Amino acid sequence: MLNQSNRFYTRVVWFLGFILLLSACEGRPKGVLNKSDMTKVLVDMHKAEAVLSEKGLSYGLYSKKAPYYKYILKKYGITQAEFDSSLVWYTKHPKNFTLVYANVVEELTDFQKEIKNGKYHPVDTMSYRIIKNNVWNQRTKYVLTKDSARTHLAFLIPTQGFMYKDVYVLKFLQCIAPEDSSVRQRIVLRINYWNGKTDSVSKMAYHDSILRRYTFRFPAIRKYKIKSVSGELLSSTAYKGKLNAFVDSISLTREFDYVLQDSLRRMVEKADPKNYEVNGNPAQPLPGRRVIRPNHKILPQ
Repeated sequence: MLNQSNRFYTRVVWFLGFILLLSACEGRPKGVLNKSDMTKVLVDMHKAEAVLSEKGLSYGLYSKKAPYYKYILKKYGITQAEFDSSLVWYTKHPKNFTLVYANVVEELTDFQKEIKNGKYHPVDTMSYRIIKNNVWNQRTKYVLTKDSARTHLAFLIPTQGFMYKDVYVLKFLQCIAPEDSSVRQRIVLRINYWNGKTDSVSKMAYHDSILRRYTFRFPAIRKYKIKSVSGELLSSTAYKGKLNAFVDSISLTREFDYVLQDSLRRMVEKADPKNYEVNGNPAQPLPGRRVIRPNHKILPQ
């Protein structure tokens, strides 16, 4: 019985020694996350970054994103100092970092396949009916300097079959330097109707050298015939002679349910029966504008 006990303890000692030997071979100091834990944290951080990007926060202030990252660290019982130390160590040991990121890529790839196969969300047949068309037909990048001929970035997209219940999604990157002397800069998106009415949403712009991604989602909620979508990517109430801004990656997407187009057209015709074209030429819009503020998402990034 004693010999069996000795053999058992001998095996335990050998096993512990083997584990210590592996740790020594890896050379990972105490307080640095092992490959498995580092992989889990990085996978969750990449998922969080994808969600933030979808919400338009990927280019936002770190203070807006920090709570997401802090939650991930708390989930695994890791302090910010431990994660920072681990990141520094893995950066200095590229072979180990390569192995970690190979695992990260593999897990994210599997996760993406699961999403496509409907594991996390049931198949929504309605989504297959939604058509998304980029209707932006102008330049996708503008740079404004003191030598620029323009002081505002206005745009006008004539109707391309625009319809009641459309959703217009305007996205772009914007950065304005502190040296820019424009006053009370803002961004505006409008839906213009043939009867002269206009709905709009707006957002203030900031000249602080921070690159921001803006996303406007603006639904057409009125049963009127739509003439155009317009707005300003950048405008101001006053201009003092010095511009320093750029806008990039501009897109304007029309989202609509192609199955409902005929029925929606009949609804609009019933609510707004007037023919706004005279001899084939569009009639001039009447003055008037209504600004809609609540219940429409404007996502600064």
